[in-house]
Amino acid sequence: METLFPGLRAMENLHPVFVHAPVVLLPLALVFQALAVAWRREEWQRIALCFLYLGTLGALAAAGTGLLAEETVEHPEAAHEVIELHETLMLTTTGLAVLLSVVALALRRRLTRSVQILLLGGFLVLSGLLVVGADRGGQLVFQYGVAVQQPAQEPTPDTESSPPTDSHENHQH
Repeated sequence: METLFPGLRAMENLHPVFVHAPVVLLPLALVFQALAVAWRREEWQRIALCFLYLGTLGALAAAGTGLLAEETVEHPEAAHEVIELHETLMLTTTGLAVLLSVVALALRRRLTRSVQILLLGGFLVLSGLLVVGADRGGQLVFQYGVAVQQPAQEPTPDTESSPPTDSHENHQH
């Protein structure tokens, strides 16, 4: 297993494994809800709700693993405020996804045009929160290096007898 998933084994926590599901599925719910409203197609409405339910499950997993990661991941002091904002945005996003899922489930037999438009508005807000929150997650990784292991240091010419190769072209593929 170690050689099959070396990237997974190198991760400090499982949060990155789960974040991609809601980032993909919840905006797809918005797209299909917009299509369902615009074209009045019942099958697109069903697809939108399936994406909502699956995205909500993914958001719950991402939020849970994110809360666990917050307790164990080291981070620079400068990143603390961004971590708190990311957490607030994503917990709000998850809460709204749960609320929209409950409403959609409760009203699934009575999805009138006004309910569909209400859901569309909710999906718009949900996707907006998701995009801003995910951006802050990306900022934590790419700007602050949170939960990113430092790469192994290559030997210096002083410690290695062969000449260093730092060009990608010199590597065998």
